[in-house]
Amino acid sequence: MTTQILIEDHFDCPPQKLYELLSDNSFDDALMKALNMGKQLISETKKADGPELKIRLTNAEEIPAIAKKFTGDHLSYVETRTWSQKKLANTWVIVPEVKGANVDAKGVTEFVAEGNGCVRRTKGAISVSLPLIGKKIEEMVLQSITDTFKKNADYCRDYLSKHK
Repeated sequence: MTTQILIEDHFDCPPQKLYELLSDNSFDDALMKALNMGKQLISETKKADGPELKIRLTNAEEIPAIAKKFTGDHLSYVETRTWSQKKLANTWVIVPEVKGANVDAKGVTEFVAEGNGCVRRTKGAISVSLPLIGKKIEEMVLQSITDTFKKNADYCRDYLSKHK
């Protein structure tokens, strides 16, 4: 089982500006707080082309009953983000904290010029190896990621409009 991720958000700024904003861990702290996501920085490694962050994120929303046995009351995951200034992108690997299942979630988020602004394009895949409900958990993780990205985009647009 594999569920594909494709999320595109449009912004009225150059891709470089959006990259700089989203790759700033201090801005990300404020963003996660605004999104009601718990965030814990596990490690930060400075690399030549950009930082690599390993963080634990916890979604405050209640989990559907079918998945609570595997996730607990809230979905949490460890995400490794490797930022690339040269590519204006980050690769990410998400490890949802799901008991008794092999979960694979990874992809890339890139910032691409479009018209007078840019697009943040996120592509990836989620795979959960769990008989009977693996697909349901994939869909739940995808929905959580999609919802978070949409709220994230709204917050960023508002921030950018106030900080031109």
